[in-house]
Amino acid sequence: MRPISSALAVAVVATAAVTVAASPAQAGPTISPCRLDRTVAELTSYGDVKKYNVIVYVGSAEQSSHFEKVVQRGSQMEYGCNEWEEPFNNMRTYHWVVFSGKGNFVRKGDGGYRNWAFFGVFDRVSDKKVVFHAR
Repeated sequence: MRPISSALAVAVVATAAVTVAASPAQAGPTISPCRLDRTVAELTSYGDVKKYNVIVYVGSAEQSSHFEKVVQRGSQMEYGCNEWEEPFNNMRTYHWVVFSGKGNFVRKGDGGYRNWAFFGVFDRVSDKKVVFHAR
């Protein structure tokens, strides 16, 4: 077995680092608390992700949910919309799910891009419920 030269080893490590960095969705999207539709747009801009359904929501807005064939999901704490100067530091948990199967989400509370945003093949069954279809 031949030893690998240090220059080659550095090149391999650098290539691996670039490969990982080229897919920022793996590390999680940038949460835009006042406009969750921007977070959805970021998640859908990474190549093949356009063949998936995507939803981003603030945890307090979830009444119930179910997603099949999840390829990515995550959570992140951020200040709520326009709440970074609040005296009680209103940190909120934001969730995102990227999936190719069926799914549904029922929102509690009011709507708007501060509470949820989604993309894909879906039926908006009511003001508070979205049913996603397999892609």
